Amino acid sequence: MDTILSELSKVEGVRGVAVVSNDGLIVEANLPQDLDPDAVAGMCATSFRNSVTTAKVLGSGKVKHVLIETDTDFIIFSSLGNGFLAVVSSRKVNLGYLRIKIDKAVKEIKEKMLEE
Repeated sequence: MDTILSELSKVEGVRGVAVVSNDGLIVEANLPQDLDPDAVAGMCATSFRNSVTTAKVLGSGKVKHVLIETDTDFIIFSSLGNGFLAVVSSRKVNLGYLRIKIDKAVKEIKEKMLEE
């Protein structure tokens, strides 16, 4: 899984990536030293769960991706079923290209999780 995250981290503009369990624990991460992995995991899990609840209340089906856009960054969560992939990137990233790379990583991570 480390190889998958390393490849995703190489996308220009990506600051960090992490696989987080639904209960907010880091499964695997490739984050810069200025980001506390436990804090990132906990806050991302809360945000992702809130998005899932919102979609459920609105009858919008299962959440596949969540995009948070800030003044400086994009924060993207992608469902893995029993967790999610979190990606933090600058807003200068090619978002379409990043989404393609995220979708590929999600598929590979899911396959890896089935093997284990």
